[in-house]
Amino acid sequence: MRPNLIAACLLITAFATPGHAQTSVDPSRQAQDPCRAEVSKFEQAIGFIRQNQGAQAAADIKEKLLPAKLENDILFKDGYCGLARYIREKNLNR
Repeated sequence: MRPNLIAACLLITAFATPGHAQTSVDPSRQAQDPCRAEVSKFEQAIGFIRQNQGAQAAADIKEKLLPAKLENDILFKDGYCGLARYIREKNLNR
């Protein structure tokens, strides 16, 4: 597997766990890092779709809105703040 594909799988797997955002992210840490909080809100929306429409529908929508390759490129280049900026610019935070 290519490294960026592995990273995408890990990221998707991490957010596929029910209740992930509530259990593994310390609220005080999230308050200190608004970029991660913004990305987390987007992932929570995808999680909502996953719960209500199924994993395949959520994966299809996420890939359409934020292709995995682009997401990985942004994360590796600009980190969570770059990804949060992209989400804001494309109005994916609404």
